[in-house]
Formats: sequence, structure tokens, C-alpha cells
Amino acid sequence: MTKTRRGRGIGWVVALAGLSWCAGCPTPPERLPPPSGGLTFAGAPAEALVTIDESLAGTLGQLGEHPIHLQPGTYRVQVAAPGHFAWYDELVVGEVVETVTVELRPVPE
Repeated sequence: MTKTRRGRGIGWVVALAGLSWCAGCPTPPERLPPPSGGLTFAGAPAEALVTIDESLAGTLGQLGEHPIHLQPGTYRVQVAAPGHFAWYDELVVGEVVETVTVELRPVPE
């Protein structure tokens, strides 16, 4: 019976130590409000891939139907498709969703 009580006592000590350690934990940062600005795309070919700051955002077709919401700022945008010259630009996103039209030119055979 002595072992059982000692085992329970150690459990409480560990639990209290964990709680006191967590009491000093910083509070999580407040969440940013969802961005009101962003980009939507129009153009061809619809299967062209859109990359924003080196992260795949979707295809021209997808981003034509569903805009991507972004915090205000400047973003590097690339649109590319096999058999076409790629398109690059730096775009400034503000407080509204802007439409970007991209018509990729085919590479001559």
C-alpha cells in the first residue's frame, strides 16, 4: 500500500510541475482578420499554373472562378504552361480583389 500512495504522490508532483511550467507560457498571438484584397485571374490557357511568391496557387481557370485572398503587399507572380512562354510580374495587392488578365503566347515550333 505504501508503493501505491508514493506512486500517486509522484503523479501529482509531475502534474503540478507541468501546470506551473505552462502558466508561464506566452498567450497565442491574435489572429489577423481575413484579407479583403486579393487576385483573380483571366486568360489562357486555363490549365496554366499560377505561382505566387514561389508557392503554387492554382491554375488560371481555378483562380478565375475562385480568387485568392492575400494580405496587402507586393507579390511575385508567375504563370506558366507547357509549350508557352512564361509570364512574370510583381503585383501590388491592396484592399480589393483585382483581376489580372494573362494570355500566354505559344512557343513557335
